[in-house]
Order: sequence, then structure tokens, then C-alpha cells
Amino acid sequence: MTVKAALAGSTIDEDDESEFLTTIRAHLSETSKSVVDRLAAVKDVYVECGRDTLLDVTFKTFVEFMLATRNGRRDDGRILFVTGESGAGKSAAVRRMLSSHPALQPIQVSFGFVRPVVSVSLSGPSTLRLVGEQIMAAARGYETVRKMRQGEIWKEMPADLRHRRVLIVHIDEPQHLMKDTETNLDRRNLANALKGVMNYAQWPVSFVLSGLPIVDEIARLDEQFERRGTFVRLPNVHMPDERRLVEKVIRALANAGGVECEALIATDIPDRIAHAARYRYGRIAQIVVAALHVAFQKDEATLTRDHFAIAYDRHSHAMDHDGMNVFLANDWRRLPEGCFLIEKGEP
Repeated sequence: MTVKAALAGSTIDEDDESEFLTTIRAHLSETSKSVVDRLAAVKDVYVECGRDTLLDVTFKTFVEFMLATRNGRRDDGRILFVTGESGAGKSAAVRRMLSSHPALQPIQVSFGFVRPVVSVSLSGPSTLRLVGEQIMAAARGYETVRKMRQGEIWKEMPADLRHRRVLIVHIDEPQHLMKDTETNLDRRNLANALKGVMNYAQWPVSFVLSGLPIVDEIARLDEQFERRGTFVRLPNVHMPDERRLVEKVIRALANAGGVECEALIATDIPDRIAHAARYRYGRIAQIVVAALHVAFQKDEATLTRDHFAIAYDRHSHAMDHDGMNVFLANDWRRLPEGCFLIEKGEP
């Protein structure tokens, strides 16, 4: 399929998407192309830390228990809850965890590839029917044309996942589903839908749920989830004890972008970054990437405080409010954690 056909409304596959983006990129200036390439190199970097070791050990144990049989058959499915505050970096950490486990890599068979793990990500208000459709589409590799009722989807799902040899379903940001399940009854319906897949005797499937701490509420309502569940809470970054971790993030991302950063690391900028990020690991990386973007645009070889100040202005309401910019204010510790946003009614 050509880009022209894709733009006319046809389905875009991965090859067409790459071709389309290449066409769009061709219209950029040479300077912007360089910035895009350097940003891509930075975004490809994942900085591992102690929480990744914790996740790896926990997931290794989870998979071992999941695969162990009793009288030649696997037990009912298990469920792993990975939670943390917004910006903690849950999604990236879980994707890395799932993709790096050697026993769960795609396997080539006579009719194609078997993927033991499928992953879906929720955004915006969701329903059990929509989530079920996403899971089935991810397992099959295509969306079904026939529309099914919610009950039909979850009834057919266990056998379908067995046919596709799916062992684990990862649901990212399931709190979007829970926004429409405020009552305990509705949350139990969600729990029952998951249990129906986990309890399928011929092919029990396990789940990994990664999202905000509210996701743990599912387990509080059902003894089976409490009994079969494994819980990991990704903590905030504690300063100054974990300052070296922030330095590690700055150094790894700056090196990927070809920018010097050692002079900056020797200042209090790592502490300011953590404060601006609400001491959340994922946000720390985002702030560093935003500052590097400024450095790339200016074609400057050394990362400085000004790059962070400009990036902070872009992502907050601190423009022309230097006293509220955590990278410019002398008494930055008194500022609220996170980005400065003007409240309604303020001048």
C-alpha cells in the first residue's frame, strides 16, 4: 500500500507508517531533522535502577509459580499488580520487564508466531466490553468485524486465548476502566470477568495490571485476588539519598544525545529536577529529555541550567514568573512540587 492510499483512509500497517513518517520528515529543515534524530536516540535509552531488579525478581517468581503444574496441569491464573503514582514510570518498567523475560519471547511455529504475552493500554473512560475487544484484537493480531456483547466477549476469551497460546495478559492503566466502576458491585463485575479467564481449567491465563494505586482496590473486594495476587508498589525517589540515581539518569540521557553534563551534575540541578518531577522516576527522565531538546535546538554541546529553565517554562505557567521557576528561583525548595500552574482567578 502506498502513502497516498493510506492518506485516503485505508488501513496503515507498520511498513506504511514508517514510509508515511519518512515522507513527513522529508519536509523538515536539516536542523529539525538533526534534533529529531538526537531526540530519538535519547528516547531509546532506558535507565535501569533498583526497582527494575525488584520487578525482575518478583516477575521471575510469578512466572515460575504460574508455570508449575499439579498432576500435569497448571493451576488457576495469577495476577500481578504493579502500581505507583502518576509519573512513576510504571508503563515503561513493566514493558521492559515483560519483553526481557527469556521464557516469554515470541515463538515461531508452522502457522506464524505465538506470543505468550499480549498487552493493551487503556486511555480515557473504558468499559469491560471495550477492554475485552482490545485483548482479543491484541491476541489475534487484528480487530474483529463482528460486534459482540460484553458477556459474549468474556465468555469466548478463555478459549480464544488458549487457541493463541497466550499465557499472560497485561492491562496498562486499568484505572480508566475503574472510573466507570465506582460501586463495589461494578468492581466485582470487573473482578469476575478477570477470574473467568484465570479460572478456565483447560488454559488458565494470568494477568499483569499496571496503574495507579486505586487498581489495588480490585483485590480488596475479592479473596481470590488477595490469595493469588502479587503486589509491587513503585516508590518515589527519595532525596538526597537517591541523588546518584538522578545523576545516573542525566548522564545516560545526555551521553545518548552527545551532550556534556558533568559540570551540571556537580550543582544542585539534580535536586531541582527531582523537586520539579514530584520525586517520581518517570517524570525525572521526562524533564531531562525536555531540557536536552532545548540544548539540541540551540545546538549547544553542554547541558546547562538555562536549558532546564526554558523547558520548565514551556511545560508550566512559569513564563515571566521567574520566582516560580524551580530552575531559576533561589529559594526553590519552598515552591510546590511539580510544575507551576496558575490557579483560576489568579492574575
